[in-house]
Amino acid sequence: MDAQAQTGLIIWITGMNGSGKSTLARLLHQRLGLTGRRVELVDADDPAEILTKGLGATKEDRDTAVKRVGRVAKLLSRNGVVAVCAALSPYREPRDALRREARRFVEVFVDCQMETLLARDPIYKKAMAGEVKNVPGVDDPYEPPTHAEVTVHSNQESVEPAAARVFQALVDLKYVGPTEFGRLTGGQRPKRSRPAVGKKLAGRATRTTARKAPKKVAARTAKAKGKRAAVAPRTG
Repeated sequence: MDAQAQTGLIIWITGMNGSGKSTLARLLHQRLGLTGRRVELVDADDPAEILTKGLGATKEDRDTAVKRVGRVAKLLSRNGVVAVCAALSPYREPRDALRREARRFVEVFVDCQMETLLARDPIYKKAMAGEVKNVPGVDDPYEPPTHAEVTVHSNQESVEPAAARVFQALVDLKYVGPTEFGRLTGGQRPKRSRPAVGKKLAGRATRTTARKAPKKVAARTAKAKGKRAAVAPRTG
């Protein structure tokens, strides 16, 4: 097993009801477990999940759900476990607070168009009819992440390529090595990480300078020779 596999981390999957968080979380959990990782799945949207049992749909209850699941996830990750957490977690501040507190945190935003959500989950039609209240995206806000490591558009891509992009992000963050990436994706190779924009510009500047420098040196040398020839005394 790669050296990176000896340390834990949190994969936090957020998105609206019906977006596909649980499906993605289950696949990530399964694949990571097959490679020998110590991994645990916490699905906060599962009615049987004890960490969120008894909580309602108010903002305070939803913030409490993030704190409870986040607390357990931090304990797991500190003990070398990968905590895969699927949670509605509609408010940005509690998610960002967890990011600041966690040592190794990867946020995955599962985005989905409302037309698809309406077909997947009846709660939206009920909310639009006024039958239920506090539904994020209808009469309650859902605040998308501002710096998620991965954004999945579940109405456009299936769960397999979405999972592969999450694993690629783990490689880019050096939480997963190339060998383990191959095991996670059925033999695929990770893409090379792209250099930062600043590094690209610096590299271009260096190459440009390297290309232009010889011409400048040659021009200065020729000019200096011309001056020396002009002032040299005539003989004969």
